[in-house]
Amino acid sequence: MNATDTATHRRGGHGGRPALLVLTAALAFLAGCPAVPDADGPPNTFGLDFTGTNPAGLRGAVVFFVDGLNAGIFQEMLEANELPAIRRYFVDRGLYAPRAVANTPSVTLANETSFVTGRFPGHHGVTGINWFDRNRLVWRNYETIAQKNTLDADYVVPNLYEQFPDRTTFSLFFQPHRGTTKFVENWTSAGPPFFFGYYEYVDRLALYRFHLVADVARQRGEFPAVTVAYNLAPDFRAYGHGVRSPRYREAIRHTDRQIGRVLGDMERAGLLDQLYFFLVSDHGLMEVTRHWPIEDFLRDELRLEVGSRQLWENTGFEDRLAYYRKYPVVVYGSGDRYWALCLRRPMDGEPGWDAWPVRPRPEDLRRYPGKQGPVDLPAALVGQEAVDAVAYSVGPDRVRVLRRDGEVEFHQPAGQGGPITYRAISGEDPFGWKGAVPADALAGKPLPPRQWLAMTTGTEFPDLPAQIVAYFRSRLAGDIAVFATPGWDFRTVNRAGHGGLRPGDMHVPLLIAGPGIAPGRLAVARTADAMPTILHLLGRPLPPGLDGEPLVRVRGR
Repeated sequence: MNATDTATHRRGGHGGRPALLVLTAALAFLAGCPAVPDADGPPNTFGLDFTGTNPAGLRGAVVFFVDGLNAGIFQEMLEANELPAIRRYFVDRGLYAPRAVANTPSVTLANETSFVTGRFPGHHGVTGINWFDRNRLVWRNYETIAQKNTLDADYVVPNLYEQFPDRTTFSLFFQPHRGTTKFVENWTSAGPPFFFGYYEYVDRLALYRFHLVADVARQRGEFPAVTVAYNLAPDFRAYGHGVRSPRYREAIRHTDRQIGRVLGDMERAGLLDQLYFFLVSDHGLMEVTRHWPIEDFLRDELRLEVGSRQLWENTGFEDRLAYYRKYPVVVYGSGDRYWALCLRRPMDGEPGWDAWPVRPRPEDLRRYPGKQGPVDLPAALVGQEAVDAVAYSVGPDRVRVLRRDGEVEFHQPAGQGGPITYRAISGEDPFGWKGAVPADALAGKPLPPRQWLAMTTGTEFPDLPAQIVAYFRSRLAGDIAVFATPGWDFRTVNRAGHGGLRPGDMHVPLLIAGPGIAPGRLAVARTADAMPTILHLLGRPLPPGLDGEPLVRVRGR
């Protein structure tokens, strides 16, 4: 990474200046250490006083957003009675979607933004934890100290908090926070323990900040309309130890216990019958045992010139232009199992490249100029064992997905929300959908996105048609999106990853409980449905242009 443009990376790589920042924060932290409850404290209390926080009995939503919950392991742990608090407060008294579908690409900041906007990443515009804007020649990396709070300026659609200008809202360590009454970032107190890998402590700190929520609620005489609390320990334990490791399950058990303690305090204050509670994740996680550094392949095998400096607005435009005009390729990745290639269009009939804002044509991708002659980029990529699928646009609302055993084109001519057609370009059944998807749909019959979701949720490529077409509507989408084969990622470090198209990447648990919600299971759901569901439950109108829809119908709403 460029030391000028980056600071502490979420998975390592600490330079001198970031280390000094963390050391300074650590000294401040030790001087005024918050009285965060111990992990093994009483199982039914977190020491929070919620009395008198909602005298008017107003409805509100409390969201526990837990990073990196593998849906299958979560279900196994529920069935083994390893998650007693989640069973008691959510499963036994509300709706449970065991395999809600996250958003493509299945990476954290894109999916956090989908949660608060009710839209796919291609429709709210944040297509990853990092990305390259070919029009402004800006590289964004939300994993850096300098840029992490630029997220809210990078999506322009309305978010959940902005639907409640007349009420209090809270974001507890949850990065999308535009419009909140209070964003609790925890930088001074959470930075040092995060730096040293005390992830469970960071989560308890975030949950302990509910004491601020309670204090404000008592002063205002009502509980906030929306409170989102972010927990990260399962995600980071998986990176370090793997999805199948005891440490990953321990982190999920820790999450269950601490959330249960908070809910125990709320229960004693009578809030369970006044508030709606959500538990959701941003993405699943896949076990990773093999690494394939994609950038090395592009440089060393395909002999492409790749620009690697991560320049953003603190570097003047003239300097950014001078650097990026030297290279035809920029690549970026998120979650390690999704990477994107941004490519300049080759000039017609002469050597050289068009300006960065001009995207290459589909035929350019198939004969892309390299030092050793033209390269069929989609074929060269998908021919690698580590690559599961390659996607690229072939026109407005028309996207092709290539796998080793065939290629399919999805077309949504009416745009967002309209019917989608499937057309096989080569191969017979590249996604293994025969038997799950009706023959007439595989023969080209247009079907609504929600029907494609229902048909494909239980397959190896859940909700692919609507989501992959939506991805390429964003100006921040790569010209080629590359997704990793199960067991692989595109870096060299972690033992778990996400960002791909498979159920392990895309399926997460989604749970909803509260007044008027009968216990049951939802076979089909998207995490993008949470935002419109909250608005519906709290009696607010839905903004236009959502990809999600309410999952719960409560009498009188």
